[in-house]
Amino acid sequence: MSQKPPSFLKMVANFAKASAEYIAAGMPSVTTEQYTERVDICHNCPHLIKKTKQCGLCGCYIEDKASWQTARCPDDPSRWPSIVIGKSGKPINLKK
Repeated sequence: MSQKPPSFLKMVANFAKASAEYIAAGMPSVTTEQYTERVDICHNCPHLIKKTKQCGLCGCYIEDKASWQTARCPDDPSRWPSIVIGKSGKPINLKK
């Protein structure tokens, strides 16, 4: 599938939203196995822009975003396996 990324403004908005969620959760990273699984899933996705390794839907660079526990697939959030954040699956709340 030949696909172009979203507009620059849309990519900035998508990245800002994903970054805010990631930072609010304490910037948790996935394990090496989870990262590999996510990247493999993206490499088989019809929305992948192979030349730049960007998601054709959100514009994010998959090799960066796949390492964030809070990140989700913009096409189908269940495409990437769920990752529990925090103790007992509860979100991490940072003290202000």
